[in-house]
Amino acid sequence: MSSPALPASVVIPSYNHGRFIEACVASVLSDDLDLELIVIDDGSRDDSVERLQALRDPRLRLEVQENRGAHVALNRGLDLCRGEICFVLNSDDRFHPDRITRCLETFREDPEVVAVGSWLEIVGGDDRRLGVKKAWHDLPPWPRPEPGPGLADLGDPRLALLESNYLATTSNIAFRNRGAPRFASLRYTHDWDFFLALGRRGRLHVIEEPLVAYRVHGENTIAEGKGQGEGVMRFEILWTVAAHAAAMLRESSGHDVEDLRSRLWRSLPRFGRPDLLTQLLTWRGEADTLPASYRALLRPDHPFRQRAVEALAQR
Repeated sequence: MSSPALPASVVIPSYNHGRFIEACVASVLSDDLDLELIVIDDGSRDDSVERLQALRDPRLRLEVQENRGAHVALNRGLDLCRGEICFVLNSDDRFHPDRITRCLETFREDPEVVAVGSWLEIVGGDDRRLGVKKAWHDLPPWPRPEPGPGLADLGDPRLALLESNYLATTSNIAFRNRGAPRFASLRYTHDWDFFLALGRRGRLHVIEEPLVAYRVHGENTIAEGKGQGEGVMRFEILWTVAAHAAAMLRESSGHDVEDLRSRLWRSLPRFGRPDLLTQLLTWRGEADTLPASYRALLRPDHPFRQRAVEALAQR
């Protein structure tokens, strides 16, 4: 006989964040909420596991595995979830005290909402507050490639996601468990790809308050991407937006199709290489599911990927 469903499950993929992990866990378990917390330690080499084993709360479940990457740890955690609503929290971030309650209220109030995000409080490694990111309204990661109205200007959270990953982190998503997608094997954009896949399932709601403390420090994966992984990160960004663009536009009712297409081209990142973006959009096509040939572009030995990574690293 299967265990009864819970209102909420929280998954923490843990990796080498021993100095932050206790505050991370405490931000989930600070109230007497009816939930489960599943921590998947992905082969940490610091004292993360020892710190986690010392915590005592019946809602906490710790699973330890060899290092296999963030997307594997996340998917293992999601496979274990019994909650009707799933949350993700990275092991160096923190939930604000009422985040879980506020998100659950949003799901209850609108059955058509499939995913909920919020604004972000940006903090440093020392917990110093650095600012607030208000979804797509500020702090864009790059300038719009061409002038004129873009997708984000429409005010639709789903379409705005094609222009930039304004949710910024897997810590900033809650979603209905039933039928939810899984994380793809992407190094830098597994979160963005997941958000876009969720957005294709229904309505996305953004709470206009900072309900997650997103920590920025020298060990962030995105910081690594700005170094030697620049070309790989940029290729994954182009691959990700091209994977969802056509389907997202097709599934967006209430908008003029030609206007959407114009906004799309003005909005999609291209890092000075529109030829690469055009090729990816062409290979992706407009099928509901990704062609196997398009998924194959993620293989490190794929000739097009190798050429694209080299070209994008030089921009």
